[in-house]
This record gives sequence, structure tokens and C-alpha cells, in this order.
Amino acid sequence: MKATATEHNKPSYWQLVFLQSKVNGAQYTGEELPGRNWSWPQNTFLQRRLQKDKWLQATPSANLN
Repeated sequence: MKATATEHNKPSYWQLVFLQSKVNGAQYTGEELPGRNWSWPQNTFLQRRLQKDKWLQATPSANLN
């Protein structure tokens, strides 16, 4: 990867990301982070579309053969 520097010889965003990477010897404290409860978004456009497609496939009149 070609190293690029912005004004005043500051590293770019991605250079900072790679410099702080565990594989590059930086300290990694991810195992020490507190756990969080998170749930997937409900009733999104894609979920409704998938549900509609499943419903259309389940109806016998949807078969055009």
C-alpha cells in the first residue's frame, strides 16, 4: 500500500486504522469491552419485501406454469 500523508505530515484515516490494528502490534482491548444487548431492526423494507415474496410463493395461484 502506498503511504500518503495529508497536510502537516499527519497520517491518513486508514493509516491510523492500520497502525492501531492488533496484527500490527497495537494493544487490543476488545475482550475487555462491556457487553451490550442489541436487537435487529424490525419491520424494515427488506424484511417486508421478503415476507411478501414468501407469501406469493406459497399461494398456488402464484404459479404461472
